[in-house]
Amino acid sequence: MQTNYLKYFVDVARHGSISAAANINFISSQGMSRSLGVLETELGCKLFRRTSNKMVLNRYGEALLPYASEMLRAQADMLACVAELSADEQRGEDDGVVAYLNNVCFDSAFFGPLVDSFDEVSARARYFQCDNDEVVEKLLSSDEGDPVIGLLCLFSIDEERNAHFVRSLQQQGFKYQPYLHSYDEVLVSKGSDLAKRPALSRADILSKRLIVPKGDIRRVVESKFGSDAISMVTSDNSFRFKVVAADEAISVVPAFYKLLDPLNIMRDNDLATVPMKDPYYLEIGFAARPEVLDSLFIKDFFSKLNSYYLAFSNSQYMTLITSDLTVYRPDGTFDERSDAESLNAIEDRFGISPRERDVFECLAEGDTAMAIADKLYISTATAKSHIYSIYKKLGIHSQNQLLGIVEAGKRF
Repeated sequence: MQTNYLKYFVDVARHGSISAAANINFISSQGMSRSLGVLETELGCKLFRRTSNKMVLNRYGEALLPYASEMLRAQADMLACVAELSADEQRGEDDGVVAYLNNVCFDSAFFGPLVDSFDEVSARARYFQCDNDEVVEKLLSSDEGDPVIGLLCLFSIDEERNAHFVRSLQQQGFKYQPYLHSYDEVLVSKGSDLAKRPALSRADILSKRLIVPKGDIRRVVESKFGSDAISMVTSDNSFRFKVVAADEAISVVPAFYKLLDPLNIMRDNDLATVPMKDPYYLEIGFAARPEVLDSLFIKDFFSKLNSYYLAFSNSQYMTLITSDLTVYRPDGTFDERSDAESLNAIEDRFGISPRERDVFECLAEGDTAMAIADKLYISTATAKSHIYSIYKKLGIHSQNQLLGIVEAGKRF
C-alpha cells in the first residue's frame, strides 16, 4: 500500500473534491481517481459516496480516515527522525576525526604541524595521548564507521612488537601506512662537555643520568641502556627540558625536533642534540580504516601536513616514506632528484662509509649478496658483512626496506 494513496484519500476527504485534491498534489484528476480506485481495491471496500457536486465519506471511509491520518503522521515522524539523525551526523563530521597519538608525537616536532593541518580542514578534532598499545586498543575497540585515526611510533629495536601491532590492525580491517623515518638523538645542555662531541658512545650516555618521558620511549631506552641508567620518568616535558638545560641529566628526542621547533624551546633553554654512535631508528605511521584514509577530509589533511615536511625531506634528520599518504601535496607532485643525488644524500644521512657505498649502491639496484660479491670482486662473506652494517645504520632488516628508503629519497 503506497502512502501517497493514503494522502490522496485524506486530501479528498478534507476538501470533498477530487479536482481540489489533485491540484494540491500536482497530479491530474484522472490520476487522482485511478489512485483512489487502486486503494479501494487493496482495502476491499469503497471509501466515498459520490454526490452531484461533492465526495462524501461513507461508513468505511469514516472508520478508516483516522488510521490513514495516523499512518501519515507516523511517516512524517519517520522523515523528521531521519533528518535529525542526518543533522547529528553532519555535526559529527564537523567535529573531525578522533586521533589517538603516540606519546612521541607530543614530545617531538610532530604535534604542532599535525594540529595545524587538522585545524585548516576541520573546525574541531580531538586528540588523545597514548602509547602504541593504547593506540591499537582504541582503534580496535572503535565502532565501524567512526572517524578514528591512530599515530604509531615504531622503533627499530622492537621488530616483533611492531609486526604484532600491524598484524592486529590488518586482521580487523585497518590499514597501516608508514609516514616518516627518523632516529633519536641525545638531548644535552649546550654548555656541557657532551655537546662538544660529534657523536656519543654508550659509555658517554651512561656517564650522565637519563630523564625520559613516559610511554614507549621509556621502554625503548630501558632496552637500549638498562633500567639503572634512567633516573627519572616524567610526562612534563617542560620540566624535563629544564633539568637537561641545567646539566643535571640528559634525555632523548627525535632528530627532526631541531627542524620544527616553533616555540624555540631548544634555543631558549640552551639545549643541543648530539647523535648516538649506535642509534636506534623510529618510524611514524598512521592507521585507520581504508574508508577513513580514502576520505577527502583525510586526503586534504595529509596534503596540509606534507607541506610542512616536504620542506625538510632532504635533510639528514628525517625521510618521508613513499606511501599513499605522502603523495598528497598542494600542487599534486613531488620534485625528483637524480638517482646519484638521492643515493649520495642517503649515504651522507646515515653515515655509510666509503667502503660500504659500493655495496649500498648495488643493493639499491636490487643485487643479491652473491651478485654483489661477483661485481665488486669480494667474498660473499665480506659482502654480507657490509650488508649487515648498512642495514644496522639504516635501522632496517631487509632489502625491500632499503629500496623503500631509496625510492623515498628521490622525492623531496
